[in-house]
This record gives sequence, structure tokens and C-alpha cells, in this order.
Amino acid sequence: MADGDVTGLTDDEIEALTDEERDSLNDGAIDSGTDEEPEEEVDVQAQFLDWVVEHFSIVEVVGSNKRFYWCAQWFEHKEVVARLVALWKAHLAAELGDDLGAVSSWWINDWDRHAAVLFDPANGPFRFCDRTRGHLSETKETGPAVSLTIPPAEWQLPA
Repeated sequence: MADGDVTGLTDDEIEALTDEERDSLNDGAIDSGTDEEPEEEVDVQAQFLDWVVEHFSIVEVVGSNKRFYWCAQWFEHKEVVARLVALWKAHLAAELGDDLGAVSSWWINDWDRHAAVLFDPANGPFRFCDRTRGHLSETKETGPAVSLTIPPAEWQLPA
């Protein structure tokens, strides 16, 4: 074994290796020689849910409270989840960016626009849900709201 070699190979064996094989061995020696703990995996779902709880703890419902257009099973609504994930990512970008007005812009340009759709009593994703009767209490339909057909192979995006 060569001095300082942790691979267990002789100098002749190391000499016979290709550059790629030597690089791979070096990377392995560097990786295995560290005492550092592997990085913890980030629980993105937990971070997202924490943000949702934190954000909705400050959201106020204004206007008529005759019928509250929110569903306790909001996570069963794919559109709602997609909108909230988009809002969360945009909010993170606004908070982490250098623009001091980014969070204010997020409220006006992102939250206000999505909230208008989320809470829309006539056309919003919760229109068939009721605060007291529950998720989709006013319909048994759970299929996609929009019918979709994939265009034929010869179809092209307009220029």
C-alpha cells in the first residue's frame, strides 16, 4: 500500500487505473474520511404545512359571513393545494430576496389574486363545500372540473 493511500491498492495497481477510476477512488477517500454527519433531509411537506398554518392564523375573513367558503379538507382539493404551494414558494422567494418591497408585492400580486379565487362563493374550488356540512356536501361529483383532450401529434403551438 502506498504512503497515505486508503484504497488498499499498491502503487502499481494505482498506476494501472484510468484517470476516471483514480478520481472515483479519491472522491471515495475524501467522502469516507470525513466525520461529518450526513445532512438531514429537509421535510418540505412539514415546512409547507407550517407555512399554511402560520399564514392562515393571520388571514381575516371580511364581508358577509352568511356562508364561509373554505373547506376543512382543503388538502383534498388539488387546485387549492397547487395554489397554496405556488403562494408558499413565491412567499419564500419574496422573504429571501433583496427587494424590501417584495413581501408587500406578494400580498397584492399573489395572495390577493389567489384569495379572490379560493374564497369565491360562485366559482371557487370550495363552492360545493359547507363549513358545517363538510367537504363536497352539496354534490357527489368529485371528477375533474375541466374536461381535457390532448391535441393530436400534428398540432403546433401558435407562433
